[in-house]
Formats: sequence, C-alpha cells, structure tokens
Amino acid sequence: MRLRRHPRRPARKGVAAIELAFVTMLLVIPLMIGIWEVGRLVQVQQIVSNSAREAARLSAQAFTISSSGTTTQIQVTGGAANIRDAVYDYLYAAGLTNLQVSDVTVAFAFTTPRTTDYVPLASDPTGTSWPAGSYPTNPCFGEKGQIFTVTVTIPWNKVRWVNLGLVNPTTVTFTVTWQMLTDERFQVNDQLPTW
Repeated sequence: MRLRRHPRRPARKGVAAIELAFVTMLLVIPLMIGIWEVGRLVQVQQIVSNSAREAARLSAQAFTISSSGTTTQIQVTGGAANIRDAVYDYLYAAGLTNLQVSDVTVAFAFTTPRTTDYVPLASDPTGTSWPAGSYPTNPCFGEKGQIFTVTVTIPWNKVRWVNLGLVNPTTVTFTVTWQMLTDERFQVNDQLPTW
C-alpha cells in the first residue's frame, strides 16, 4: 500500500499582519479620528453654551457695583462691564486660546417689550430713555422680569484640533433665554430731614 502524499501549501508568513495593517489603516484609524473630531465638537459646544449662560447671568443684573460703591451699566460691548468681554474671558479660561476678541460674536436681544417707561437717572451717563413697549438694546435698560436672549457664536476653524473635514461646521453657536433679575429702580434721597 502506497501512502499518498499531500502537496504542501506554500508558507503564508506575514499575510495576517499585512491584512491587519490594511484593515487598521482603512477602517480603524479614520474611525478614531472621526470620534476625536466629534468629541472636540461636543466639548467646544459645551464650552460655548456655558459662556452664553455666564453672559446671561451677567446681563440679568443690568448693573454691577464697583468696590468704590459706584454703579456700572452692563452693556453688550464697550464700557467697563460688557458681556462680550465676559464671554471671551470665559472661552479663553476654558482652553480656547486661539480665539481673539474679534472672533467672538455676542448677540443680545430682548424678546418682550418694556412695560414701563425708562427715564434715565441723574447718574446715567447715556441719558437714554426707553418708553413702554420698546425693546432696549443693552441689558442695563431692561426691567425686572423682562425676557431676553444671548447668542454666542465662534468660528469652528479656530478651535478644531484636526482639519480632515470629517466634522466641518462653519461656526459653533448657542442661544440662551433668560429673565432680567434686576431690582426695581429707585432714587435715594441724600438729604437728611430737618425738624
């Protein structure tokens, strides 16, 4: 009886390693980069939403008092206390250091009108008055209970980590709706009564 010999297959050493490298290169690496980009977008969206909330908290005050006791109006831009600078400071502190102040867009708008007339106090440097039914342009002219929105927008290309185009929005935006928490205005009589 004669034993039949099976022909030997040629050795395939290293083929599995090449196949693994090919699958990793075409599937796993792009998947990991995509997850990384989406994670960064979620992180930036959370930072922008928190900055919008901080801007709304500041806006709801309408005025702030300095250490010397003087009141300062809270405005959208300009002035000693403004919400755009507060938003930029928050974004920078949260790690978005590639942004410039000019990259940050802050939109403030009242969604309900004033119910009473705003007549400027003697200490109000602007001298602006807002009649009932109007929509003031700055937080300092709001009244208690008035509803407003703050929208913060930053460019995505300034804060992304990789530029592969897998996640490619043009901006990251968040809008907050808030309510004015300022006290009713009053004038203090600085004259002592005489009897």
